[in-house]
Amino acid sequence: MEYWLNALDFACIIAIYALALNLVLGYAGQLTIAPAGLGGVGGYTAAYLSLSHGWAFVPALVLGVVTAIVVGFLLGLPALRLSQDYLILLTLAFAAVVIAIFEAIPALGGVYGLIGVPPVSIGDTMLITAAEYLRIALPIMLVCLLVCWRIGSSPFGRVLRGIREDEPATEALGKNVLGFKVLTFSITAGIMGLAGVLYVYFQQSATPTAFGFAQTTAIVAAVVIGGSGNILGSLAGAVLVSFASPVLQKTVDLAPETAGTVQLVIYGALLIAIMRLMPGGIIPEGASLRLLRRRGPGGAGAPTTNGSGEYRRPRAMARAPLPSNGGGEAKPVVQVRDVAKHFNGIQAVRGLSFDLPAGRVTALLGPNGAGKTTVFNLMTGRIRPDTGEVLLDGKDIVGLPPHRVARLGMVRSFQDVRNLGRLTLLQNVSLAVPDQPGEQLRNVFFRPLSSRRGERAARERALEVLDYVGLADRQDMLAGELGYGDQKLLSLARILATGGEVLLIDEPASGVDAGSMESLLAAIESLRSLGKTICLVEHNLDVVEHLADHVLFMEQGQITARGPMTEIKGDPRLAEVYFGHV
Repeated sequence: MEYWLNALDFACIIAIYALALNLVLGYAGQLTIAPAGLGGVGGYTAAYLSLSHGWAFVPALVLGVVTAIVVGFLLGLPALRLSQDYLILLTLAFAAVVIAIFEAIPALGGVYGLIGVPPVSIGDTMLITAAEYLRIALPIMLVCLLVCWRIGSSPFGRVLRGIREDEPATEALGKNVLGFKVLTFSITAGIMGLAGVLYVYFQQSATPTAFGFAQTTAIVAAVVIGGSGNILGSLAGAVLVSFASPVLQKTVDLAPETAGTVQLVIYGALLIAIMRLMPGGIIPEGASLRLLRRRGPGGAGAPTTNGSGEYRRPRAMARAPLPSNGGGEAKPVVQVRDVAKHFNGIQAVRGLSFDLPAGRVTALLGPNGAGKTTVFNLMTGRIRPDTGEVLLDGKDIVGLPPHRVARLGMVRSFQDVRNLGRLTLLQNVSLAVPDQPGEQLRNVFFRPLSSRRGERAARERALEVLDYVGLADRQDMLAGELGYGDQKLLSLARILATGGEVLLIDEPASGVDAGSMESLLAAIESLRSLGKTICLVEHNLDVVEHLADHVLFMEQGQITARGPMTEIKGDPRLAEVYFGHV
C-alpha cells in the first residue's frame, strides 16, 4: 500500500506542474521547456535554506516560490517577446543552464545535489510516511487546481485564449498581450517552484537529475495527453503519467531502470496516438462547456430576440450626434501628417497626409501594392513610421503600441479576418469589450462580485453587438465553423464591441458571396448612423460607391487624388491606372 501511496504523492506533484504548464501552453499557447527548471529553482532554494540555515518547511516553501516567480519574470520578459520557435529554444537553454549551475556550485551539492533534506514538519507534526505526506500534497494540489481553474475560466483566461489563437488580433482589440503573457508566466513559474519544493521534501533531496529533461517530458506529456486547454485534463494526464512507472514495475515486473526507459517510450507512443486520434487530449478544451450548448430556449445560451423570432436593434446602438466645427464640415478625428515609411530601401509610404472627418466614411482606394494596409499598420501602431505624425483627437499617437491605440478609440479589422477560431462567437466578441474587471487577477481573486458583474455586462454587450450584425442565434458556435461571409460580420462585431469611435475596416467585401454582401453592407452603413468615423480599404468599386462619403486614391505610397467617387471614376488617368485593370 505504501508503494501506491508514494505514487499518488508523486501524481499530486506532477499535477501541480501540469496545471501550471496548461495555463501557459493550453491557454496562452506558449510552449515552454522550463517547468522542471523552474521547479528546480524553487526546490533547491528551499533545500538549501533547510539544510544550511535550518529554515522550517513553510518559510522555505514561501521563499522557494517567490524565487521561482522572480526568475520566471526575468526569463519571461525577453522570452515572451520572441516567436514560438525561439521561445522553445530559449527555455530549453534555460533548463540546461539551471542544471549546470546546480552542478557547478559546491554549496548546492555539486553533481550529487543536496541530500538529507528533513521531512516536512508543521508545528510538532512530522509528515514522514507516504500517507502522512499525502495530507499536505493533496490539499496543496487542490488549491492549485482551484487557482488555475479560476484564472482559466475568468475573462483573464479568455484573453489568454485569444493570445493563443492570434496575438496581433488580440492586441488590436486593446489587450496588452506582452503584459498578460509575462504575468501568466510569472505566476505559473511560482506554481512550478511550489511543485519543486514539494518534490524535494517528498524525496528528501534535491538533485540535478530530479529537475532534468526527463521530468519536463513527463510534465508536457501530462498536459498533452490529458487535454491542453482544459484544467481537468491536467489531472487526468498527471495520473496516467505518474502511475506508468509503478504499473510497469509492479504489474509487468520490470526492473526500475528498464521501467524508466519503457516509460519514455510509452510517453512517445501515447503522444503520437493522442495527436493522431484525439488531438484535444483525453479531456479536450471546452468539454465541460458542451452541456451548456444544449440548453434550451431561455437558458444562458439563448439569443436576444424581440419575441417574434426577428432580431431587434439594441437601444445601446442608438444614433449618436456627429461632432462638427459648428458649420457644415465635420471635425477631423484623425489627422495623418507627412507620414513616411521605407522597408529595406523600398519607400512604402511617402509624405502621406489626410484627415478622417468625424461620422463619415472615407475610402482608401488604389491598386495592389499601393500601401493601403501599410497605412492602417502605421495608424494603429503595428508599424512605426520613419517620419510624420498621426493625431487622434489632437494627440500624437506615433510610438504607442497597438493596444494603447485601441484603448484610445481607434480599432481595426484585418484583410484576412483573423477571428479566434477555437472560441465561440460570444467569446470572440466578449473578449473585445474594454475595461473588464475580470481581466485583472486582483479582481478575479479578491473582488469576485465585481468580476462577475463585469462579465455579465460584457456578455450583454457582446449579445447586443452579435444581435446588431445578425449572428446572435449562433453565439455558441465556434468561430472557425462560420462561413466566410459571417466571418467578416464577426470581425466587424469584434471591433464594434470595443466601443472605438474610429473604425479602420480592411477589405470587408473581399471574398464575400453575394448572399452575405447585403448584410455586410447594411451593417457597415448603419455604423455611420451611430456616429462612427470609418476608413475603408476596399477593391470592390460598387461597395466604395455605395458606402464612401469621400475617396482617397493611393499610388506608390502617396495620395494622388481625393474627392467623391464620381470624380475619381471620371479622372481618365486614374481610370488608366486602376479602373481599367479591375
